[in-house]
Amino acid sequence: MSSWTLSDPLVRLLADLVAIPSVNPMGRGKSGPGYSEQDVAAYVAAYLRRHGVETTVSDVLAGRPNVTGFIDAGAEQTLLLEAHSDTVQAESMTIPPFTPELRDGRLYGRGACDTKGSLAAFLHGVCSLLDGGGRLRFNVIVLAAADEEYQFTGARHAVAHGLKADFGIVGEPTRLAIVRAHKGVTRWRIATRGVAAHSAYPERGENAIYAMAHVLGRLEEYGKTLRGSTPHPFLGSPSLSAGVIEGGQAVNVVPDRCTVEVDRRTLPGESAEEVLSAAGRALAGVPGWEFEPPHVTVGAMEVPEGSPLLRLLSGAIAGVCGEARVEAAQYATDAGLFNGAGIPSVVFGPGDIAQAHTSEEWIDLENLHTAAAIVRGLISRQ
Repeated sequence: MSSWTLSDPLVRLLADLVAIPSVNPMGRGKSGPGYSEQDVAAYVAAYLRRHGVETTVSDVLAGRPNVTGFIDAGAEQTLLLEAHSDTVQAESMTIPPFTPELRDGRLYGRGACDTKGSLAAFLHGVCSLLDGGGRLRFNVIVLAAADEEYQFTGARHAVAHGLKADFGIVGEPTRLAIVRAHKGVTRWRIATRGVAAHSAYPERGENAIYAMAHVLGRLEEYGKTLRGSTPHPFLGSPSLSAGVIEGGQAVNVVPDRCTVEVDRRTLPGESAEEVLSAAGRALAGVPGWEFEPPHVTVGAMEVPEGSPLLRLLSGAIAGVCGEARVEAAQYATDAGLFNGAGIPSVVFGPGDIAQAHTSEEWIDLENLHTAAAIVRGLISRQ
């Protein structure tokens, strides 16, 4: 259907969410209402309360809250539906990022695909069932989590403060497929130190950038070794990438410090401690480097093929779409944290990851409505 309008409640909900900027500052020192989840959290909390859902709002960082809605159905099991409320930056977009536009059956705007579409589908799927007098087969937790795009702080905070569920679904754009396994990620900085001097007399100093060159060469070799290691049957091999390098004060000063930021994609069973230890061994013999503590660590996850969650969600998808697709992904999500905390969780949602973070981000509205219908089918007591 290409004639969706804002009179449709789910389209209106998503348009409202997209119109509220919630850009993650990503450690860049930016602040203000547009660089916080606070306003979108207030909207989500009001929406849940308007539909009679018990709701709490809790800051995970200053002015950056999680929103948690809980429906007690008196059921034996509890289902977590989680989607993050932050987005990536919008400066590079070629369309107005926070003026949602409907065109050709799509809604355009920052976050429409990643991942306010999932958030809207979860909210609408649950609340439309409640409004219609439907009965729930599970107790349901709806969690809108902050800071997924940078440090996964919202999910980490929820787990640390006692989040409990029998299973969970993490909303991300999967084209309505179930992602039952994905890689994890550990990110940290490596620093080299030198001695500053005037560049006219470089022999009087020690150049930290030259020292880093030796580190980078060894990291490149180690990355090739990882790619050649025994692959996981669904996820392939682990990987390593040096993504950001910074060093020096001015071109006429011998630099006394240089840092490189490393992104290491992990497989199920690999811990951050093991990752750092192995990288340290790869740098053995290279002088003058030191590791900073990881600033991002999320474990890989893999839900067994015969798990009850996979069976339940597959059945709900098949009931709407005729069949369910099960896949693996190379990216990391909050599901890694939930699985690590003992909440078996898969990834599922409307939209295509190919549209995430793009200059003209959009989501297919038919896909969005199908996701909401799947959620209703999953949680409804027949």
